[in-house]
Amino acid sequence: MKKRTLIFSIAAIVIVLAAVPFAMAQHMRGHGHDHGGMMFGLDRAKSALGLSDQQSADIKQIFTDLRTQNEPLRTSMRGGRQAIAQVLLANPNDIAGAQALLDKQIDTERQMKHNALTAASKALNVLTPDQRTKASAFLQQRMARRMAKSMAIHTEK
Repeated sequence: MKKRTLIFSIAAIVIVLAAVPFAMAQHMRGHGHDHGGMMFGLDRAKSALGLSDQQSADIKQIFTDLRTQNEPLRTSMRGGRQAIAQVLLANPNDIAGAQALLDKQIDTERQMKHNALTAASKALNVLTPDQRTKASAFLQQRMARRMAKSMAIHTEK
């Protein structure tokens, strides 16, 4: 059971390290701030984990490379959704055609997630074992807060 918990914890850390700065950067870029969101997330990580300037620069570069790598895939995803709609609008009975396009979307999404996991792995390798321990503790606290919040919402209903 402990091994399973450890695996889930590691996976969650990877996801958080990959998703949070990336998502924040995407959000801020969408609002005309280009790298501002990533810098905000990176500044928080730098402070919380005690990252050196070199570690911060390395992690920033990893997620900049991820964003560049995934940009054509994001463009493909947008175009793919439109293509699926067009297939069904042209022939509402062409489920097979729409499904084929949807399968391509799923493959593209899987590739983006794989790229994010690879970037998270690289970012985690930039951290020292002590910093990874701090990141794990932070993630455990965050997950506990989210679970408590979720439980409170469910009990209110």
